[in-house]
Amino acid sequence: MTVKTSNLGYPRIGEQREWKKALEAFWKGSISEEQLHKEMKMIRLHHLKKQKDFGVDYIPVNDFTYYDHVLDTAAMFGIVPKRFNHTGGPVSLETYFEMARGGKTQACEMTKWFDTNYHYIVPEWTDAQPTLVENKPLKAYKEAKEELNINGKPVIVGPFTFLSLSKGYDQSEFTSLLSQLIPLYSQVLSELKAEGAELVQIDEPMFVTDLTTEDWQVIKQAYTQLANATNIDILVQTYFESVDHYLELISLPVKGIGLDFVYGKEKHLEALATFGFPQEKILGVGIIDGRNIWKTDLKESIMLLKQIEKVVPYSRQLLQPSSSLLHVPVTLSLRIQLIH
Repeated sequence: MTVKTSNLGYPRIGEQREWKKALEAFWKGSISEEQLHKEMKMIRLHHLKKQKDFGVDYIPVNDFTYYDHVLDTAAMFGIVPKRFNHTGGPVSLETYFEMARGGKTQACEMTKWFDTNYHYIVPEWTDAQPTLVENKPLKAYKEAKEELNINGKPVIVGPFTFLSLSKGYDQSEFTSLLSQLIPLYSQVLSELKAEGAELVQIDEPMFVTDLTTEDWQVIKQAYTQLANATNIDILVQTYFESVDHYLELISLPVKGIGLDFVYGKEKHLEALATFGFPQEKILGVGIIDGRNIWKTDLKESIMLLKQIEKVVPYSRQLLQPSSSLLHVPVTLSLRIQLIH
């Protein structure tokens, strides 16, 4: 059995909390902005190299952040509340951290990322006019390629999820605002394709929530526009639960679909058995618990893969975690050493 492996996101914290220490040192004024960038790059490259050394086939890039990946997406599209006096162009690190933590003005709201203990910064759309001010996934992709010869898999929060988790607009404006985002996402993807990226992971955890048929019509329209505007392979990634509208999901005009087979195992197995899976698509099999520190039961996992293989051959499967690994520590070895 040969199955390619993929990771959805690597823990940011570092093996000895290097990420947290660097941020706190910068906020206290102990290190300069230049030193912070240097520290963050070292941590980022170490994480990428570690995954490369372990033979991961699809290594995520742009999963790293200085604070929060949703805030990164808002900054990328220039969605900065007026109170921060942002005058356009790339968002400065000072403004970025002001949005996250406050200081001279009130910080943006922070709330829970679905049912996890992680919290994200809520984008504010009041009077926002989104534009692509910096292609962050492209920057991350080029760094991995140039520094480590890694053809990474760029990761980006999907347009439907990003807008759904935002505030500052009336629900009647949702479709119109989404249509403003699609050309920007198309530009991001087109620039990645031009640079050599082969597969992009677009995270849409909102797809596992209680959506209506009308919601899925909006989603399909958005992804059809995205597919028509770029020819890069897209993997739409869901996680944290099962998707109720399975048929609508697998009908999206994308290269692959990622499903959670840990927290959505039974419903997804039932959907596969009942409706099958498109022969032209790849299936991201989220079989490793991305929110649990305990070892995976390999025998149980192999049995599950064999069930899935009855519908989707191993050649069209990607073996991966159920979600990004940002919810778990990098290693338990240091704790074990302390105990002993």
